[in-house]
Amino acid sequence: MRRSIALSIATLGLLAGLAAADPEVTVTYRAGVPVIQLSGSYGGSSYTVFRAAAGDPVYRPITDGELTCLGECVAADYDAVPGRTYLYRFDLTLPGGRFASFGPYAVTIARGVPLTARVSPNPVRGPATIAVTLAGRAGDPAVETTVAIFDVQGRTLRTLHRGPLARGTTPFVWDGRDGQGRMLGSGLYFLRIDSAAGSLAARLVRTR
Repeated sequence: MRRSIALSIATLGLLAGLAAADPEVTVTYRAGVPVIQLSGSYGGSSYTVFRAAAGDPVYRPITDGELTCLGECVAADYDAVPGRTYLYRFDLTLPGGRFASFGPYAVTIARGVPLTARVSPNPVRGPATIAVTLAGRAGDPAVETTVAIFDVQGRTLRTLHRGPLARGTTPFVWDGRDGQGRMLGSGLYFLRIDSAAGSLAARLVRTR
């Protein structure tokens, strides 16, 4: 009986030690996009970052496949919704082939970021709705804003809006066509928003 108690205490101590050994994550915002960073240096490792909504057991990758860690492992979550809580997990393949998984880490995305955008659905087969949100009260002055679609070479394909944008959320619909009315093929595109309140970019994937 004493031996069992001793083993249980030892096991709990081991688990506590492993939990304490897990690195932490920090969250910063770059042009309104949350960037999740794993503390510590993991140079030479490859990694994938997964995310699940709180209460959802399914984790989905937010990185495009495995990335190479040049020191710190980071991932930008372009589709995160302000005010919602997500669970993030970092899966690493360390030098020498050893696997390590850190997390899940609960992160609540900050509200009040001056400029945010959400693309739905994404990936998209037909039209996509782009909801652009400018922080502020309804009576605050509108902000000069440009909303455009770019290709992976950085070329402007379509400008959806250029001019004053009201505070709050304004929806735009992209039908998958460029500025000349030509339907674009499947692939990776980028939404770019520039305004006096800040700038941001988001990925947009079209499928057939």
